Order: sequence, then C-alpha cells, then structure tokens
Amino acid sequence: MSTDLHSENFPPAPDGWSLQSHSGTFSSHAGPYYFRKEGGPAGVAFYSEQHHANGLGVVHGGALLTLADMALWDICRREVGLFKGVTVTLNAEFVGPGPIGAFIEATGEMVKAGRKMMFARGIVSANGDALMSFSGTLKRVS
Repeated sequence: MSTDLHSENFPPAPDGWSLQSHSGTFSSHAGPYYFRKEGGPAGVAFYSEQHHANGLGVVHGGALLTLADMALWDICRREVGLFKGVTVTLNAEFVGPGPIGAFIEATGEMVKAGRKMMFARGIVSANGDALMSFSGTLKRVS
C-alpha cells in the first residue's frame, strides 16, 4: 500500500488510523480508505461522501461491499502475514442504512486459515450502529 495521496484534501485520519492510497486502482476511486494502525484489531474505513450515495441518499450497498472485501484482506493479513490471493466468496446481510458524512468502519475476525483457503467474518458499522454483516473466503495463489 502506498501513502502517496497526491494533493487531494482528504479528511484527517482519526486517532489509531492511517490514510492509505491505492493509486491507479479501483480502490483509489472508491475510497479513500483508512486502515487501523498495526498492533490493534483489523479495521478498514472510509468517510462516506455524496459520491458513495445511492438514489435514496444513503451509502450504496456496493460501497459497503467494497469496504467489506478490503476488510477481509486486512483481517487475514494481520493473522497470517502478507500473501497473494483472490476473493472466492463475499456474503453480506444489509441491516441498516449508511449515513452520508459518517466514518464507516469494517472490522472482524478470522474464522480459519488453511494452507490455501482463509475464512473470515465481520461487521460494518457507523456511529456504533450496524450497517452490514459479512463473511468471506480468500484463496492464496502463487
């Protein structure tokens, strides 16, 4: 992950978080994303802005799914270290609307890590309210 954030004016990272850029990738267009600093639990977040909204004026489900996918990677990387892989499954249940202007956070836990497959689950929340639960599988590749 790069910390090259160009000259954009992103909101400052909350305490315990760092702003990270994935320049030139889908994530750079969907974010920006904040990652919980090492030594703490897994966590990926973003400040929801108008470009994250759906037609009803709340955060689009696709934005929450992207966040959950990134969180799966952070959860597993913190448990097993750096690895190359792909997302095999991502399951989600939307349980509440995501407000625009909120710091939306995804965190969770690894359920199991095998030689090739890793399983994790988590929750996306804003202001202490659950927005979505998720689970997924990552597969290591050479």
